[in-house]
Amino acid sequence: MTPLPVRPRGPERKLAPASTPTLDKLPVELLEIVANNLDRPKDIANLALTCTRLRQFVQLYGWEAFLKGRFGLLRPSGDAKPTVHGLTTLYRNWDKKAFTARYLEPGANVTSLNSGKRTRWRGPQGQTMGYQPSVDSYEETGSAWVDRKEVLAWSAGANVVMRVKETGHRGARVRQEMGIDPEDPHEPGMFGHPNAWYTYRIPESSEGRDDITALKLLRPHQKSGDTEYAVFGTASGRLSMLSAGLEQRQATEQLYDTVGRAVGSISVSAASEPLIAASLGDSSIALYPGNYDQTSEYPIDILSEVRPVEAGMRVGRIWSTNFISGSKLAIGLGPTLEPIQIYGVTPDGLTAEPLRKFNLNSSYVSRSIQSGSDAMEDALRQFVRPYNTSVYPILPISSESQGGSSSEVFLSGGYDGLARLHDLRSPHDFETVFWDVTNDSAIYSLAIQGLERFVAGSSMHSMLKVFDLRFSGSHAYHTIPIPTTTNSRPKRQDHTYNAIIDRFQDTDTRPVTGGWNLFLSPRNSRPGGANRHPYRPGPRNEDSPVYSLSIPSPYSTNIYAGLEGCVQNLNFVSVLDPHPDPLISHSSAYLPQDDIKAIYNPNNDVLNLGMYEQGSEEGLGMQLLTQDDVSPALATNESRKAFSKRRGLDERWKDPSEEAGKWVRGQVPQGNAGGGNSNRRGGQRGRGRGRGRGGRGQA
Repeated sequence: MTPLPVRPRGPERKLAPASTPTLDKLPVELLEIVANNLDRPKDIANLALTCTRLRQFVQLYGWEAFLKGRFGLLRPSGDAKPTVHGLTTLYRNWDKKAFTARYLEPGANVTSLNSGKRTRWRGPQGQTMGYQPSVDSYEETGSAWVDRKEVLAWSAGANVVMRVKETGHRGARVRQEMGIDPEDPHEPGMFGHPNAWYTYRIPESSEGRDDITALKLLRPHQKSGDTEYAVFGTASGRLSMLSAGLEQRQATEQLYDTVGRAVGSISVSAASEPLIAASLGDSSIALYPGNYDQTSEYPIDILSEVRPVEAGMRVGRIWSTNFISGSKLAIGLGPTLEPIQIYGVTPDGLTAEPLRKFNLNSSYVSRSIQSGSDAMEDALRQFVRPYNTSVYPILPISSESQGGSSSEVFLSGGYDGLARLHDLRSPHDFETVFWDVTNDSAIYSLAIQGLERFVAGSSMHSMLKVFDLRFSGSHAYHTIPIPTTTNSRPKRQDHTYNAIIDRFQDTDTRPVTGGWNLFLSPRNSRPGGANRHPYRPGPRNEDSPVYSLSIPSPYSTNIYAGLEGCVQNLNFVSVLDPHPDPLISHSSAYLPQDDIKAIYNPNNDVLNLGMYEQGSEEGLGMQLLTQDDVSPALATNESRKAFSKRRGLDERWKDPSEEAGKWVRGQVPQGNAGGGNSNRRGGQRGRGRGRGRGGRGQA
């Protein structure tokens, strides 16, 4: 074969240098991916400073892309930047524990939905102890971050109290009308946001006998028009849907048939045509249609009823019920070995038997017993003695959470002081245990704050416990690794509690520790505003349980806690923030300038609360701190600012030893952490089976 001729080599060709790619030359699609993955809003702002094209990109698409990438939200480009501002401020305030707390009470201008007249709220009278509020709320967000409508309702004895608050452009319109229409029910609220108060009293009711025990609001997608709907039940066996026509200043009730049995808890499904589930007496769960537009003069009959607690069974009573999806209803009961039961919701009603029961002793014990080995079962029962316990609140994890899944994941709070994460897709009875190493009092209420954390209301010390959810990937703004090991445990005198925690050490379930606790009993003297009347808010007993919790939306700055005889509001704002949430700065025209007391505490009603971080099991990092007054002196206190910056806290937090002589009587924490429970396992917390001050029943 003749070889191919070799091409003679000419002069060596030099390649033209390739153009160096630069960020400003990238197409918009790639720039959006870059913005999706930036860590901080400051990064987006710096990107806009580099060149004209990137400034235009940030203005048109950058903030929207950052919002989608870091928070999983879609907002109009014109509102994306204020939304990023508001969300990051909210996250920072929670991290810094920056908030103002105050008791809520209707103002002097209250509309009675019974008579349609304006009246003055006095609260329930003549009871030997304060009422136990059932609190619910929701928030609607309009086309702009600042445009919101918040509806809050709670039970006060035989009364329903309701507040409607407007913000943003709609609030500005209401403010203008307030000066024109003397019949307008609104009055100025915090930060210039107008709000209107309404009350409704059950006709011919008697305090104590007809107290409302549970209350739920219908959400905007479940109703039409401006009428608000609240489902409530009473201790005397009244179950009703209240239709509150706020503009007409009137309300009507649609009754449901309970056969005279007391209503203990209520849940309303999330469907557009909702179902109502109610626990009747101590032993039954009834299902009703939630028809608000088809009223009847006769009580609506029960669609379906099941009895998880049969007569003669030693399983305690039903404490709570909650829809975890449109097709599943969870029930908390006890004391019993299986205090959580899941019933199916079908077109024919509730399934006759539970779809699943949860044993809270140990996921290891439950999984091994199900293996079918009799010898293994006998050995395990000798090694770990099962114990009865009770579950009080059950709360589904929203499908909006990256760690949650619709109808599959939920939290529970128990008598043993533990919060547990459950997943119906798992063979385990629970996946994670959230453990407060400093206090084991029972958990009476739960609320989820955004994608980050949940809040638990304790049965003692008027205490809130705050835990990180710690789902992998669920922290939209911060990343906190999932703990894989736990620290060595201290020697505790509470052998029963140690035994519970010890059972988790040989399993796949690891207790999650670390968080912070907040005492809702004020450390300053009882505040009073200019419009106060003889009824003064606040619990009659400083050791009140936290009966209920509500957070209006994942983007709300508010959390509402129901204590004995009152409702307390925590508003997560920092009083020294030079760039506050647009919800506040939008109202700057209606606020005084450079006077933090006039802005954040105009009525002199802000409470100074105490808190401590749970720290480690060795007792580290559990120093009690208290809040300082909201006053002009706070802005010039450099030592306070340095202390807070060093601890990563809001400037209001201080070491109480600085002013120990100024303390008034309050719930002084016990033990090295300030939260120890001297009445563990069957002490004060277990007085009787009722929902009194001491607790909900022994486990």
